[in-house]
Formats: sequence, C-alpha cells, structure tokens
Amino acid sequence: MIKRVVGIVVIAAIAFLGSCTSTPKVEKPQMVKEAKPEVIDDQYHGTRETPDWVFMEPDEIAAKVKDYYVFKFMRSGKDLDGLRLWTRGFVASSEIARLVSVKVKDKFVGAAAGDKDKLETYMEEVVKSISKAQFSGARKKASYWWLIRKVNADGTVEEKYEYFMLYYVPKEQIDKAIQRALEEADKKVKPKSEDEVTARERVKKAFETGGIE
Repeated sequence: MIKRVVGIVVIAAIAFLGSCTSTPKVEKPQMVKEAKPEVIDDQYHGTRETPDWVFMEPDEIAAKVKDYYVFKFMRSGKDLDGLRLWTRGFVASSEIARLVSVKVKDKFVGAAAGDKDKLETYMEEVVKSISKAQFSGARKKASYWWLIRKVNADGTVEEKYEYFMLYYVPKEQIDKAIQRALEEADKKVKPKSEDEVTARERVKKAFETGGIE
C-alpha cells in the first residue's frame, strides 16, 4: 500500500515539474486586413491606364526629372464637383511654400545634429521667411481623379473620390529663395558663440550641396 502511494506521489511530482518547465504557448494576434481599394471610375472612365505618377512618391518622380523639385497634392471627398472647385481655387505657390518650409526645417534638424538647440531661433527665422515666399515658376504638370470603393475592417463599404495634382518648380528658384532666407536670418539673428557660427556654416553647406532633398 505504501509503495502504491509513493508511486502516485512521484507521478504527480513529475507531472507538476513538466507543467512548470514547458514553454507556454503564445498565440500571435491576427491582423485584420482591409480589402484592397477598387477603382470603380476615373477621369478616363477605364479607357486608359492610371498614370504611374499617381502611385509614386514626389521624390521618386523628382529622381527622373532634372532641374525641378516635384510636389504632389491630393484631396478626397464624396463630391467630384466640390473637388473640382478646390482645384480651381488652389493656390499652388502658397501650398508649395508651406511644404518647402517643412522640408527646410527637417534639413536644419538633420544638418545641425547636436547643435539644434543653438540654432533654434535662427532656424525659426529661416522657416518663417520661406513660408512666405512666392514661387512663380510653379507649373501644374498633371492632374487625375478616381472614384474608389473600399471595404473597411469592420465590413462597412466606403466610396470616395480622390483628386491628385502634380506640380514642378525649378530647383534654382527654390534654392535661391532658401539662400535669401539664410542671409536675412544672419542679419536678424546674430550668432552667440563660435559653436553657433560653425553650426550655421554646416547647415548652409548642406543646403548648397543638396538643396531640400
């Protein structure tokens, strides 16, 4: 009888140890995939392929275009006439200036590296100047709209228009505007140390060699 009890205890202990040493099974969360949007109409009404530039990032397009910066704009909505009205009232120069100012700030942060804090006021002055610049050389190269149907993850169906516009601006025009902004900022905001002077020169060099790219 004693032997039987001992045997039962040993078996129970082995079972317990086994449950402690085994790796618990972790279930990976399942990602719910939304259905790929379906184009149900476009400005060509299906008679032509969608232009390649619609699927490309501006930098990808710019890599194939010499001497121009490329800007791409898109707005979506339920009403095509409303989107057409938006395109007619679209002020390309001011929108491009806004995007350029964002790119200038990003370039500053990257070029300044550890000296970003020293250039904060100087950078803000340059960005403010660029945001007010006028780029008369901006030209609309293409536009395109389509109507897409999308099935969301919760099963709801959404239909909306998307209107795209593609603009080119001569690199020289934007690069010169940045140069003027840097010169004006130098006059308004005097450097407080030699380190700041060095940091400013590093930023200027970055714009000279690479523009806003």
